[in-house]
Amino acid sequence: MLVDLRERGSGIPDALADAGLDVRLTHLPVGDYVLGPGLAVERKGPHDLGASIRDGRVFDQAVRLQSAFPQAVLLVEGEPRGIAEDAWRGAVCRLVEDGFTVLHSLDAEDSAAWVVRLAKRARRAAPTTPSLGPRRAPRHPSAQAEAMLSVVPGISTTMARSLLAAYGSLAAVAAAAPDGLRGHPGIGPVRANRLAEALHGGYVVPGDRDPEPPRPARGERPPRRWVLVEPEPAGEAQSFDRRAVALRALRSAPAGTQLVDGLTGEVSATAAAG
Repeated sequence: MLVDLRERGSGIPDALADAGLDVRLTHLPVGDYVLGPGLAVERKGPHDLGASIRDGRVFDQAVRLQSAFPQAVLLVEGEPRGIAEDAWRGAVCRLVEDGFTVLHSLDAEDSAAWVVRLAKRARRAAPTTPSLGPRRAPRHPSAQAEAMLSVVPGISTTMARSLLAAYGSLAAVAAAAPDGLRGHPGIGPVRANRLAEALHGGYVVPGDRDPEPPRPARGERPPRRWVLVEPEPAGEAQSFDRRAVALRALRSAPAGTQLVDGLTGEVSATAAAG
């Protein structure tokens, strides 16, 4: 197991060695613990998580970790400090929506226990692979509705549950106009249009469909940009590679200026008057 040198003072490398793991301290360009060729862990302590969310570093680290390893885990240790609860929970939810696995530990000892368990599973001779047989469909009708909505690109299971709770049923979600859906938290024009296409688009038989675009290889993911869109733009819109920096610029922007996620087109925040 490779462990980043900066983890020496945490006590976790010693605990891993006591558990019988071969621990090698080195400088890791990404991640804190490399458990195998396909799995790495980034640990965030109580102070580090808040600081990395405020400056946007945690999202950059997530992208680089996912580009380097098929499986990437964020291990949140303890109770984050120096940041509002809504802020860090929202950031963690965004990482989950982006495909990042998030685990929570109570302290350094608990973190070591998680890493030991993950390392033991990573050392299995035969990797765990999903079954190629038919998947068992959820039995409860509400779970079936969640599954149907969550296959729409950009709609996670959490978002599907939020929509169903707000509208009451899958039929009511389907009956809602795209403009109405945009009023739901987290649903912007891109997701609203995708829902409308999936729920109201005419059926096309497989032979007549456009070919699916190839999946981009890991590492080719376009860089995330945050764009300030003013109500009456006078020139080229400002864009930033970190959300925290863009939010600071939004504070001095004209009222009504929107902060837009350049990857999804979703509106993240709007400048208030005054």
